[in-house]
Amino acid sequence: MASLNYKHSFTYTPDAAKATALLGNSPQAYNQVWHLPTAKNPYTGKEWIEAIAKEMGVKPGIQVASRLIVKIMGLFIPIMREMPEMMYQYDRDYVFNSDKFDSHFNFKTTPYLEGIKEIVRSDY
Repeated sequence: MASLNYKHSFTYTPDAAKATALLGNSPQAYNQVWHLPTAKNPYTGKEWIEAIAKEMGVKPGIQVASRLIVKIMGLFIPIMREMPEMMYQYDRDYVFNSDKFDSHFNFKTTPYLEGIKEIVRSDY
């Protein structure tokens, strides 16, 4: 949404699950701010689409939905009604840094391409 040219961090769900369990079972984690483990060097919107399409063995199909289009979609698709206020995640770089978590828990974050490959392998 909004643009294909900005980097966007995503957290691999199995990493988030493990991290949440670690935080919930670590008394020293309380009263601190933590970012769940998120790989470095996230892709741009276009790179995400291309990487996933490549792994699925299909040609990438790219279409951008502007803020106006997202608002119009919200008139007909209930889940899209909330998206205009979330556009800040897509109209600029949206990059997380989980160095604190990774070093504190000696956690190896799943690289993006590895996560994409695993999702395609297990779900498709």
